Amino acid sequence: MKKLCIAAMLWLACLSWTPLAQALQMSLVPRGGYQISPGGLLVLDLNIAGLQSGGLNTELGVFHLDLYYDPTLLSFLPGAPSGWGTALGQTAGGAEALAFADASTPGLLRLDEMSLLDALTLDQLQGDSFRLATLAFHVLVPPKPAPANTILFADDILLADAGGNLIPVALDQVPLLILQVPEPGTLALLGLGMAALAWQRRRPPGRA
Repeated sequence: MKKLCIAAMLWLACLSWTPLAQALQMSLVPRGGYQISPGGLLVLDLNIAGLQSGGLNTELGVFHLDLYYDPTLLSFLPGAPSGWGTALGQTAGGAEALAFADASTPGLLRLDEMSLLDALTLDQLQGDSFRLATLAFHVLVPPKPAPANTILFADDILLADAGGNLIPVALDQVPLLILQVPEPGTLALLGLGMAALAWQRRRPPGRA
């Protein structure tokens, strides 16, 4: 966990030295809030914006990024609800796009997608902002002492247009997500409260 935090801070520092001539935005947006619970599900959307309004005026034909996370707390789920967006073409049931999600290295998810569509078709599919992928993780029981927060962030980002020409990546901010992890004591109290509520409802009327 400490290595993830240090890597994220170093990446933020490097980013501050980079001139942002053309701004892009990539974001990790969780569905259901910024707090996760052991045994639950974390579902987040990977979005991109600024291919048009950022001054680039280009379509996206290829993307790659590495997503880092804590493998002692999160386990990637390759099936639904994980899935790819459609702005680069359909990845199943046709030959519009090729996509790969490699989670073979603990704590690292490599995402690659390449469209097989031409620039004109992609321009019609894509707006200034769209979803690249939806990523789902099973939340594990954290080791003790449990962390108060956990971080997911993206690195090694590569973008290209339909012709394979590299798009300069000058992100407004690092795709980074900080989530809260409830303390085990809080979860235990919540469980006891729910159990008491269930017992209260089952208790026959008129009994103290």
